[in-house]
Amino acid sequence: MAIVQISKIQNRRGLQQDLPQLDGGELGWSIDARKLYIGNGTLAEGAPVEGQTEILTEFSIIDFTAGFAGQINATEANVAVLQGNVITINNQINSLQQGNLGNIAFTIPSTPTTGTITTTNTSNGVISYTMTQGSAQRSGRISFSYNSATSAVSYDEEYTQTGTTVMSFNMTANSTQTNFNYNSAGAGTNSKLYYRLQSV
Repeated sequence: MAIVQISKIQNRRGLQQDLPQLDGGELGWSIDARKLYIGNGTLAEGAPVEGQTEILTEFSIIDFTAGFAGQINATEANVAVLQGNVITINNQINSLQQGNLGNIAFTIPSTPTTGTITTTNTSNGVISYTMTQGSAQRSGRISFSYNSATSAVSYDEEYTQTGTTVMSFNMTANSTQTNFNYNSAGAGTNSKLYYRLQSV
């Protein structure tokens, strides 16, 4: 039967004040401070600096003062870059959601009149709008679809309003464009319309 012998390997140890210069790869244990060090080795061996490096333990004291301010500045710069990226992404998302027309204000005269608010070559889309007319307000959503075979557009409007507005909307189309129109009976007050076109 083979004899198994377990050998004890012990590293350098002693008081913190007596810590010697450790050889490359040699471990040294500070008994009183309970800190562990490893020798860097020589410059000839490729060490960037001679001496020893502390191996972090729960008793290590980390000194952030030397590079902490620089790290904070770098972090703040990265945050600023990220904020700029977020703003750019949000703008791109809004652009995609709103289509080429964006969120546009349109003033409808107070006198009885009809007219076209905007035209688009989008075949299928949604127009979201908010209109104020004096103290009244109307918010709605118009879904439309253009049929190229019949040169007609079908649309459906859903809206809610507070107060009374003398305004109606409709969609017309031809072979090249779809028109978003209004019909105002006139109320003595200009109507301000904010709308957004989204292709679907």
